[in-house]
Amino acid sequence: MTDFSRAIDVARRRGGPAHLLVLHEGTPVVDERFGVGAHAAFWPFSVSKIYIAALTWALHEDGLLSVDHPVAKYWPEFAQHGKEAVTIRQVLQHRSGLPRVGGTLAEVAAMTDWREATDRLARASRQPNADEVPAYEWLAWGFILGEVAQRTTGFDLQTVLRERILERVDARGTFLGMPPTQSWRAVPFTARDPASGVVAGVLNRESVRDAVIPAGGVSTTVYDLANLLEAIRLGGSEIGLGNQSTAAMLEPSNHGEFDRFAGGRVWWSNGLQLGHADPNPFRASALGTRSSDETFGHNGSNVSIAWADPTRDLTFVYLSGIIEPFPLNRLTLMRMQDLVLTAVGDIN
Repeated sequence: MTDFSRAIDVARRRGGPAHLLVLHEGTPVVDERFGVGAHAAFWPFSVSKIYIAALTWALHEDGLLSVDHPVAKYWPEFAQHGKEAVTIRQVLQHRSGLPRVGGTLAEVAAMTDWREATDRLARASRQPNADEVPAYEWLAWGFILGEVAQRTTGFDLQTVLRERILERVDARGTFLGMPPTQSWRAVPFTARDPASGVVAGVLNRESVRDAVIPAGGVSTTVYDLANLLEAIRLGGSEIGLGNQSTAAMLEPSNHGEFDRFAGGRVWWSNGLQLGHADPNPFRASALGTRSSDETFGHNGSNVSIAWADPTRDLTFVYLSGIIEPFPLNRLTLMRMQDLVLTAVGDIN
C-alpha cells in the first residue's frame, strides 16, 4: 500500500484551517481535514480560475462564443485604447495587457463592485507588446471572461456557472458569491505574520465573500474541485466538452518565462497552469518539482492549490485558510505535493 503519511505530516504541521484530498485512479487515498468540517468552503484565490476556464471553454464548445474572436465582439465597450483586437484566447493566456489596471490597491478596491470593475477594464489602456509574453492578470482575467459569459448567454455569471459547470459535476458546495444561507460554510483566513494579517482582514469581510470575484472568489470544497479536475482529466465529456476543446484548453501557450506579476516562472495552457519538473522549486512549476508537463490546475497565492496529472491518474487538492509569507508558503506546498508525487511514483 502506498504511503502518503509524509505528505500528510507536512499538511498537519502546517495546521489549519485546511483540507487535503488526493485521488489516485479516481479513488480517494488521502482525505485529511485540519480544523474544519467536511462541508468547509474555502476562498481559494486563483484556484477559482479552474472553474472559469472550464466555463469559457464550455461556452466555446456550445457555440455561444469563439475563443479566437475579439472580446469586443461580445462586449463592445471593451474596444478602447488598443484593446479592439484582443481575443478571448489572449485573455485565457494572460496576454491581454491588463495585469494591474490602475495598480494593485485600485483593483482590490474595485473588486467587490462588478460594474466598477468592468467599467475600469473597458476604459483601460492595453500595455504595449502584451501578446509577446504572459503578464499575469490576477483579477482582470475573471472579470473579462465573466462579462463575456454574461453578454453571450444573457444570464448572470453565477447562474451560468452553476447550470453549465457546477451541476454537471455535482458541485453543491461551490458558490460564486457566498449566499447568506451558506455563510456557515465559509472558512476564515488566519495570518502567520503582520503583512498577511492585512490581507486576511480584507478577505474575511462579508462584503468580499459575498461578492462575485470570478478570478479568485469561487468559494469551494475539495470534493467539488476534485470532481471538476477528474472530469477534465477523463476527457471533459461530463461537462459537455469535446476532445478538441479539452485538448485546446490544456495546450501549452508559453515556455515558463518569469512573470513579475505572478512572482515566478509559470507554464500556461489556455486558461490553466501546467506542470514542469525541475529540482529547484523556484524554477519548477508551482504544481511540484516532479510535476509532469501534462499536469494541469492552478496555484492560489501559495495558500491553496489544485491539479490533476493524467500521466499518474492523480488528482491533488489542498485548500487552506493559512496566509503566510513568501517563500515559506511556496516551499511548504511544494514539499507536500512532491511527497505525494514521490509516493505515487513508487507504484507506477
